[in-house]
Amino acid sequence: MMRVISSAVAGVLLAVGVMGVLPAAADTISRDTLSRKFLDYCVNVQYRAEGIDRNSMIDRCRKAAQTAMSQFEGNSFDAPSRSKLTADQDKAIRAAIAAAFAGK
Repeated sequence: MMRVISSAVAGVLLAVGVMGVLPAAADTISRDTLSRKFLDYCVNVQYRAEGIDRNSMIDRCRKAAQTAMSQFEGNSFDAPSRSKLTADQDKAIRAAIAAAFAGK
């Protein structure tokens, strides 16, 4: 009985060891999720900015998120790592926010 358990444990350890060597698949997110991340990013940044009309902030952030999303094709995107957007995603939303809030 002990030998069977030991063999099973060894098999699991071997499988884990082999899996650790394989390259990790890139995490992806959906179009809806990326759009929501853009909206959340905009609201977070603009909420802390001085002189922003809070009544129109959400509408402007929605427009910024839509503008940023228009730069991306497809339905699957690289997932941000540790809540940070990828360089292309960050560039797109920053430009879209600047345009949406020009003239505040």
